[in-house]
Amino acid sequence: MNAQININSNTIVKEIVASNFQSAKVFEKYGIDFCCKGNRPLNEAAEERKINVSELIGELVTVSKSNGSESEKYYDWDLVFLSTYIVNTHHAYVKEAIPRIQTHLEKVENRHGKTHQYMIEVNDLFKKISNEMISHMFKEEKVLFPLIKYLSDCQSFLERPKTGGYKTIKNPIFAMEQEHSGAGNILEQIRRLTDNFKLPEDACTTFTLTYKELEEFEQDLHKHVHLENNILFPKAIKLEEELLNYKKL
Repeated sequence: MNAQININSNTIVKEIVASNFQSAKVFEKYGIDFCCKGNRPLNEAAEERKINVSELIGELVTVSKSNGSESEKYYDWDLVFLSTYIVNTHHAYVKEAIPRIQTHLEKVENRHGKTHQYMIEVNDLFKKISNEMISHMFKEEKVLFPLIKYLSDCQSFLERPKTGGYKTIKNPIFAMEQEHSGAGNILEQIRRLTDNFKLPEDACTTFTLTYKELEEFEQDLHKHVHLENNILFPKAIKLEEELLNYKKL
């Protein structure tokens, strides 16, 4: 179980979310990136968003007193089960959502592109992140997650892992984290272009729906990246180090 932590201005953002995922709602509220930029102290994140850090801590402490069972559930799952959950939940969502959102963005651009030209760029950015995410998930499903399963099998059979082909699991993990940061940056650009998904007065039903879908896509990606960057990847690295250092294997 990942125990609750004491929250202060120097507490690392990702550690707060790893301790209790309900705190993600607070960070989402203030537009604080807790996944790709989660490895920084709370006061630095608050300063970037021009938020009073004491008030932010107060909200986070209140949330920390709530039931943290969701975070504990993720943290306590074994690596194979967690990676399978990510594929079945978050990868499946992304694969379903991309063509649906792209269709709606095309309609919005065709109808409102002349009066709201930023939507042309939003459409282009979403195409970019869509292509990158499809490639990214493929690499996770075909390379990284099978490596994690291999390490888990080595642990079960008390075998020392053979790392000649990939040297260390840190290498593919680093590549995936870099791609996570790239995806996060694209979504930040979309949020800026849309003024935090603020609808124009002449927004039609499809325009309204598309903004909701884009915000949902962003929220899912934040949770997706959090589970990998802050839970799955560190635990996989730790397991590999333990297996390689265990002399009795």
